[in-house]
Amino acid sequence: MKHHIFANYKKTSANIAFLRDAFEDTDTLFPIDEKRKTDTLETVRQEMKHKKILLVNDKAKIWKNQLRYADRTMLILHIFGCIFMYLALNFMNMQRIDREIMLTAATILSGVLGSLSILAMEKSCLAELSELSESCFFNVRQLTAFDLALSGIMNLAALAACILLMGVRWQINLIRMGLYILVPFVFTQCVCLGILLTEKGRRNIWLTAAAGVFISASCAISTSMPFLYTQAALLFWGIAFVFGTAILVLQVRALFTEINKGEILCMNWN
Repeated sequence: MKHHIFANYKKTSANIAFLRDAFEDTDTLFPIDEKRKTDTLETVRQEMKHKKILLVNDKAKIWKNQLRYADRTMLILHIFGCIFMYLALNFMNMQRIDREIMLTAATILSGVLGSLSILAMEKSCLAELSELSESCFFNVRQLTAFDLALSGIMNLAALAACILLMGVRWQINLIRMGLYILVPFVFTQCVCLGILLTEKGRRNIWLTAAAGVFISASCAISTSMPFLYTQAALLFWGIAFVFGTAILVLQVRALFTEINKGEILCMNWN
C-alpha cells in the first residue's frame, strides 16, 4: 500500500514538473516589457486612489436593493398564485359551489402555494451560479432569509384571506378552518424543502415542482373522507399541524447550516 502511494506521488510530481517546464518554455516566447509593466502598475495605483468604497450599513437600503436585484420570475408567479387562490375561492363562493368541492380546491391550491414559495427560493438563491454570490453584494444566506420572509408574508396574507372567506361562508370556527387549509400547505412545504436539501433536488427544479403537485393532489384525497372534517377530528388536525411545523423548522435550520458550511455552494452545479 505504501509503495503504491509513493509511486502515485512520484508520478504526480513528475507531471507537475513537466507542466511547469512547459509553461516556462511557452513564457520565453512572450518576453515581458518591463517599462510597460511598470507603467501599467502605476496607472492601476493612480486609479485605485480615486476609487470610492461605500459601505452600506443601512438595513432599509439593503432590503430595498435585495428586492431590486432579486430574480422576479418566480416572485411574480408566486404573487399570481396567491391572487389566483383567493379569486378562485371567492368566485366559487359567489357561485355557491358545494362545500366539498370548494374545500378540495382550497386544499390543492394551498399545497401549490406552499411549493411555489420553495421554488421561488430555489430559483433565486440556489440556482446555477450561487457559489459566486459570496463575493457579491449579498450572500446566499441573506438571499435565502429574504425569500423565506417575503414568501411567508405573502402566503400568510393569502391563506388568511381564504380562511376568513370560507369560515364566514360556512360559519366554521376560524382556527378549525385554518387547520384544514394550513396542514396541506405545511406538509407540501416539508416535502419540497426536503427535496431541496438533497443534491439531486437542487440540480433539478422540476423535481421539486412535480413533488409539490403530487403532494397537493394527494392531500385533496382527504376531502372525500367526511369523518376527517368533524369536530371530533380536530385533535388530529392540530397534531398534524404541530408535527409538520416542527419538521419545517428543523429543515429550515438544516438548510442554513448547510449554507454556512458551504455544502450548498459546493454541490450546486449542473
